[in-house]
Amino acid sequence: ASNQDLYWRIIRTNSDGSVRLLYHGTSTTATDAYIGTSQFNSSYNNIAYVSYMYGNLGSVANARTNQTNSSTIKTTIDNWYTSNLEAKGYTKYLSTTAVYCNDRTYTVSGNDTYFGAYTRLKTNKTPTYDCATTEDKFTADSSTGNGKLTYPIALMTADEVSFAGGLYGTNAPTWYYNSANGSSTGKTTWWLLSPNYWGGSYTYVFSVYGSSDPGNLGGNDIHDTYGVRPALSLKSCVKYSSGDGSASDPY
Repeated sequence: ASNQDLYWRIIRTNSDGSVRLLYHGTSTTATDAYIGTSQFNSSYNNIAYVSYMYGNLGSVANARTNQTNSSTIKTTIDNWYTSNLEAKGYTKYLSTTAVYCNDRTYTVSGNDTYFGAYTRLKTNKTPTYDCATTEDKFTADSSTGNGKLTYPIALMTADEVSFAGGLYGTNAPTWYYNSANGSSTGKTTWWLLSPNYWGGSYTYVFSVYGSSDPGNLGGNDIHDTYGVRPALSLKSCVKYSSGDGSASDPY
């Protein structure tokens, strides 16, 4: 909307052949590579609030049913999308079949509920790109997922961070740094799409810490306010016109 160039970093390819990108601000040396700050959800005292979108409260099953309520962070991203991408005509380049996984599978231990990504990344160190449950596969097109997204954009997952070099509870600055070898988000922690933990009265979602613990993968209370870094996916047929993909000569 400000007519500045927007930079994106390649995360991976998706199963539909599209290329997933993470927002990187207005330069390759950005230390503010986020569109703003937001709570993940303004409400926090229910397990359903780990959801990017949700239906009823009280349980994961309820949250997955009739998912018409947007999280606070989804509203933030959608508003930014309409001004900066939709208004500029970029929607035609983006995949609507790419899946953004809000993995709400879980295990229960006593009064504690641990979501799938917590077990995979903290306990087992086994990230995955798979998303087991259709209701957790957020897509704009219902042929590959739940079709609940108005716009083909969401957030990076904790598993994608792990594949990129992030480690649970451990500083991992190499993947996290910008081209000037500084934190891409300065001191600002930023949200991911993956639920982390439900303790009965408070709710955690995965995040990546800022420069005090660069690249450190962990969880934060969803009503805290942190950076928002959207992720989107270029269609497999999109061609680049110049550049070699380096920081000095981007596509």
